[in-house]
Amino acid sequence: MNLFKVFAFIFFFSIGSIFAQKGSTIELKGRASYYSDDFHGKRTASGEKFDVNKYSAAHRTLPFGTIVKVTNLINNKSVILKINDRGPHVKTRIIDLSKCAARAIDLIKYGAARVSIQVVTDPRIALGPYLPSYHPNEVLNTALYLPGNTYNFWGFTKKMDGYGFQIGAFTDLISARETSHKLIVKGVKDVYIQVAGVNEGKLYRVLVHQYPSRQLAENEIACLEELGLNGFVRSY
Repeated sequence: MNLFKVFAFIFFFSIGSIFAQKGSTIELKGRASYYSDDFHGKRTASGEKFDVNKYSAAHRTLPFGTIVKVTNLINNKSVILKINDRGPHVKTRIIDLSKCAARAIDLIKYGAARVSIQVVTDPRIALGPYLPSYHPNEVLNTALYLPGNTYNFWGFTKKMDGYGFQIGAFTDLISARETSHKLIVKGVKDVYIQVAGVNEGKLYRVLVHQYPSRQLAENEIACLEELGLNGFVRSY
């Protein structure tokens, strides 16, 4: 085996140890972190202004505009984002996420974590938290949703107090889940479904955020309206 073949073998073996290719899907694994707030408003390598509240990331080689799914391998939470910058400049990391993207997969909790990166080719997938468990037409066991309880999007009971901002109320759980899903994809982090008993049936209220007092909740109405959310304050 000549020297060229040796180098070629080492090169492709190294690439294969990093990338796992399945059909047209390429997956890259390594450590990730996120931008500090100091970069907010500055120009990225693509020319776009960096925004901590948008789902974007820096990668060394992926073309600008590439849509990727980044999964935190500690908790398997995923987020869909766009590559619009070059980096990271720390050799031990393979990608830097915007703060809202990092928050979506709990990366801020760890500071840095091992992740997987997959290029997304499906144009129907929106930027934001990736919710593989969400199926609009799935059959939901509404018997598990008890009046007087509050649940998160995945149906886990949440012990809530204080006040939230009600976005809508529905007589069927699927509509409440669809509305919750749209809010989460839009970037609203805290979304809950509160169940009430009405006329021998159930009412599923969709609420966002949690405030310790009604006054604090009312003070935030203007900020929520700027996000295009319409509703009113309701107690948990």
